[in-house]
Amino acid sequence: MKKSFLWRSLEILPGALIWFSFIAPIILSFYIPAWVATYILLLDLYWLYRSLIIGVNLVIGYRNLKHDSRVDWMKKLEALEPTEIIKDWKKIYQVVTLATYKESFETLDTSIQAVADAQFPTKRKILVLATEERDKINARELASRLREKYEYKFFKFLVTEHPDGIIGEHKAKGANVTWATKKLRLFLDEKKIEYDNVIVTTADADTRIHKQYLACLAYNYCIEPNRDRRSFQPITLYSNNIWQAPAICRIIAFGNSFWQMIEASRPWRLVNFATHAMSMKMLIEINYWEVGVVNEDSRQFWRAYFTFNGDHKAVPLFVPVYMDAVLAYSFWSTIKNQYLQKQRWAYGVEHVPYVVIESYKNWKIPFWDKTVKIYRLLEGNYSWATASIFIAVMDWFPLLLGPGFSHTVLGVNLLTLIRTIMAFTWIGIVISVWISLLLLPPRPAQYKKGKFVEMILQWVLVPVQAVLFSSFPAIDAQTRLMLGKYMTFRVTEKKAV
Repeated sequence: MKKSFLWRSLEILPGALIWFSFIAPIILSFYIPAWVATYILLLDLYWLYRSLIIGVNLVIGYRNLKHDSRVDWMKKLEALEPTEIIKDWKKIYQVVTLATYKESFETLDTSIQAVADAQFPTKRKILVLATEERDKINARELASRLREKYEYKFFKFLVTEHPDGIIGEHKAKGANVTWATKKLRLFLDEKKIEYDNVIVTTADADTRIHKQYLACLAYNYCIEPNRDRRSFQPITLYSNNIWQAPAICRIIAFGNSFWQMIEASRPWRLVNFATHAMSMKMLIEINYWEVGVVNEDSRQFWRAYFTFNGDHKAVPLFVPVYMDAVLAYSFWSTIKNQYLQKQRWAYGVEHVPYVVIESYKNWKIPFWDKTVKIYRLLEGNYSWATASIFIAVMDWFPLLLGPGFSHTVLGVNLLTLIRTIMAFTWIGIVISVWISLLLLPPRPAQYKKGKFVEMILQWVLVPVQAVLFSSFPAIDAQTRLMLGKYMTFRVTEKKAV
């Protein structure tokens, strides 16, 4: 597809900003080292502030998660009386779509079992297994076994097979679930089920929903006055195999989970990620999912936001869904897959041209609202790529490159000031260690109690993780987009445990 000059310029912008930010301090340190040093101090103070805010919101998110996971949501549903605003929950059908490509039977089996066990009437649960034609031999065999095992536990066990090679589509989850949801629509029409009575949860194959998830989702959907303009976002915890994953991958998995808890505690910032839910009515209105992007989940938020002229929000659900930390069949394959997963997520910067151009075109959305959202999108991607590099490296530029600067008052005290500021950021690490231990699933029998010590000591790897598996993948993704080296979707290799 040929892209306009504006679109291409906006693809270049994020990568150009980060490379300018890396190069400019080096050059300026030769000429105005004091200014660079002052900028570094202000930046470190900003990150101290961010660290403290994140720590507070992480605690809030964790407390909300523990509280809502213990609520009897079915009891709350049964107590609901339908009104003009509150929907009759007894008419609601819950659909869970699992997108799969080359997954193992064990992975799909545990995910489907979790849906079957979730608290909600069986006669109003629908399971959609969304398979790919390019994996049809494996997928059809697995689908047959799974349908035979679980069909009686659902109102409908629907298997779809997304054709390969449709023009305009990426080989990605968005194309697969769009095809599956169109097939679901045919089934709903056949059964004369109204679209606004159907909630569709879309998830990866390794997603194991909490037993309270469907009931919590139905309750929040029924009491939400603007339910067909809202998406619903549970908390993703990457803990299915957390004990088996290498230390570096465990830190990353916890970090991913923590970020979801933090963002859910600030719902004005929340954007769809991985597992999310929308009404079938809403999905049809926005024409399902984007089929030509790598990160369909966050794009789904923006598509709804612009379709409904800004009248769209993601509603946080403080009930977890459990997914796998990265774990392949060898250590180095795991490390490679971890990097590629983070690179793919960082490629969410691909949304920048779409968001900016659609914001410019849509004058019905309040100017301040869309401007703030654009800023957060740009700032989030920029900080992802640059923060840990700045903290690790940039402090030295004025001292090493500035003629005579190391002998000035500021130069002599610079590192001491920076170390003092950065010492306070470890408050956030301490909070992270504490909450990570609280979130751990039961220890598998093959591991001794001493494994808990490893779970604490692993956090010394945070600086390594921040540079190698946060900044580097983000720099990589944004540079590829800047150069027009477009990425495609890549399924993360998984080892069943």
